[in-house]
Amino acid sequence: MPTIDLSPAEWKLIESLRALPDPALRERMHASLDGLLFFFRNPRCQGMGVEGFPCGDPQSACEECHEVWDVLDRVAQRGRTA
Repeated sequence: MPTIDLSPAEWKLIESLRALPDPALRERMHASLDGLLFFFRNPRCQGMGVEGFPCGDPQSACEECHEVWDVLDRVAQRGRTA
């Protein structure tokens, strides 16, 4: 089995996920993280993509993406002040 090197922040994330007491809450967190990672892998909409859609997805609207980014910024800010 290969050795995986994790940063202290990555270990903290894993430990925090494992510490969630409720299995349903853990599942919700996993689903939320999947969605969150999508936004971090795909930068803010820069206008129309090569396919002619915002973010390359016909189901996306630029306003929605920016709203999500605004919420993520507020969540991050709350986490820093907690």
